[in-house]
Amino acid sequence: MIVKFEKGDSFLHRLNPLAKLSAVVAYSLVAVLLAGLRLELLCIASVLVMERIAGCRQIFAFMLSRFVLVLMIVIVIVQTIMTRSGTVLVTLPLYVASLHITDAGLLNGAVIAMRFVSIVLVGALFVSTTNPVDLVYSLMQIGVPYRYGFMAVLALRLTTVFQQEAKTLTNAQKMRGLNVEESGVKGLLRCIRCTVMPLIVCALARVDDLVVSMEGRAFGCKRSRTFVAVSRYRAIDKALVFAALAVALWVLLDLCFGWYPLPRLRPY
Repeated sequence: MIVKFEKGDSFLHRLNPLAKLSAVVAYSLVAVLLAGLRLELLCIASVLVMERIAGCRQIFAFMLSRFVLVLMIVIVIVQTIMTRSGTVLVTLPLYVASLHITDAGLLNGAVIAMRFVSIVLVGALFVSTTNPVDLVYSLMQIGVPYRYGFMAVLALRLTTVFQQEAKTLTNAQKMRGLNVEESGVKGLLRCIRCTVMPLIVCALARVDDLVVSMEGRAFGCKRSRTFVAVSRYRAIDKALVFAALAVALWVLLDLCFGWYPLPRLRPY
């Protein structure tokens, strides 16, 4: 499942893209540096509440997708096997040695799996409520060279175009009686030969048209550019940025000086 931007008029949609990005960075920093099961569950619950506020319908479905669930199970299994500390709950005799499952291993696996889900969900919420073009324009307005911003905008716009062209090519190959969805190495090679190569040819043709258009508009002749819409910071955007910086700084300083007993992972 691919999470995409959804147009809306919610509180999160109206926030400045850079303010939301700073909140996502601070949120991810807290989720990575702290390791409490209750804290991770609270983070996931807060993201789901924000999903309801924003009116997005992709986040919860993405959390229950096969990719996320399988990866969570793999993380729990790997952490359970690798962690040796803690009280042994179950011992599984193997051919070479015995495998000890401890309470610390299960706890670490659950915490890291919840951490993974928490960071993925907040990223998905950011993507679904932020127009990528507005984000790139906001970055250019604070000093990012517009050449790099144009590359990002172009990649975002051409991704949708290439997806549509790939779907058209696949349907055309099916109409000609070619099985492009065959599994295995043979099917993969056939798909590359009959679908990917025409798609590359179409992409190169679009590149030539784009180069001519950019040269006709004298792209890159000046160091700065103008914008149709200027991204402005409201009071709530500035408050969100300062709050994100304060939380991130407090967590980093607490890790250095130990002012407050924040939750940590059990030792391996």
